Amino acid sequence: KNEKHETLAFSFLMLLESYGFTDETDKQALFEFKSQVSEDKKAVLSSWNNSFPLCTWTGVTCGRKHKRVTRLNLGGLQLGGVI
Repeated sequence: KNEKHETLAFSFLMLLESYGFTDETDKQALFEFKSQVSEDKKAVLSSWNNSFPLCTWTGVTCGRKHKRVTRLNLGGLQLGGVI
């Protein structure tokens, strides 16, 4: 039973990736978010670039297994902008 569940979960993940739901889409969404942050606060998100792995970006938490964004915690950073 557990093997069947794992196969189904793997198939589902492969289906998602075939439709473009990958860590790359997570990254693009966060880049779009950053583009809306006011200029004077963008330095706070300086780790949000292609030089750093997505899961090490400020305020970003990823799942262990698939390295996809599971949480965004930007409280206290006093960001401003129109989202």
